[in-house]
Amino acid sequence: MRTLKSIVSFANVIAVVFLGVLITACARHHSGLEASFSPEEITTLPSRVAITIDDLPFVPRSRTSIEDGLTHVEDINAALAKHNIIATGFAVGKQIDAETIPAIQAFTDAGHAIGNHSWSHPDYGNLSIEQFRDETARAHQILKPWITGPRYYRFPFLREGKTEQARVAAKLVLDELGYRNVPVSIDNDEWEFNADYLQAIKQGNKPKAAQIARQYLTHMKERTLHFQNLARNELGSDVDHILLIHMNRINADHLRALLDWYAEQGWTFITLEEALKNSVYSQQNRYTGPRGLSQIERVLGKASN
Repeated sequence: MRTLKSIVSFANVIAVVFLGVLITACARHHSGLEASFSPEEITTLPSRVAITIDDLPFVPRSRTSIEDGLTHVEDINAALAKHNIIATGFAVGKQIDAETIPAIQAFTDAGHAIGNHSWSHPDYGNLSIEQFRDETARAHQILKPWITGPRYYRFPFLREGKTEQARVAAKLVLDELGYRNVPVSIDNDEWEFNADYLQAIKQGNKPKAAQIARQYLTHMKERTLHFQNLARNELGSDVDHILLIHMNRINADHLRALLDWYAEQGWTFITLEEALKNSVYSQQNRYTGPRGLSQIERVLGKASN
């Protein structure tokens, strides 16, 4: 009996790896994924993941009313609460004002943490180190009321500097201000789906919006499998993952389905603080260049897809 169970378990592992190879070979853009795979076909091995949410209070500010933005936060809070998840949200300081404070407050009142995502969401590669210090410190001043635990920072676009010198300089600034940089392991293009989704909703095209939602779920599952396989195959073992999503409409409507999938796959939801204890987040960054990459890719020193 134990031999039979071992064979079945080994077969499951082989199936996951084989599917990962097939999916990774597909085009990353969501239209290609939709044509080749359905969400139900994508499976992973159980692991652990922390949920992080960028661009609080909500995005896009230019196309989202204050009322809708608050609703997005409440809907995402509800999806997180279903799985007892404590998330960390990274806020853009410039977007915090009298109108949006209720959205930030609703997020923290639900037990979630706030991190620093700069003052105006610039590409660090286009800033001097003095401008980077000002962006970070200025955001800190407005976010202080909600930063009650560790100080976490996330680079906009995940771009940490085009050169080794720039990366080291930014780290010195973050150290000076008491912040820890928070990378991600599961990177994705979820923001792109949100733009298409909002356009379909604006046009009243419900079938198109539903199709985009399916594409979003397929993409998020594929990216999860891709980076899990990358860690296992290239680093020799899985890691505690950090997922990047945004405080936007497509997550407000469909994050619950994505989190349900993680749970069905056997994943455990952990806090960011717990995930950061994994050694992958303290390993040397071997990538030098302008791109925003997964921490797994940075440790390997190359973009994987």
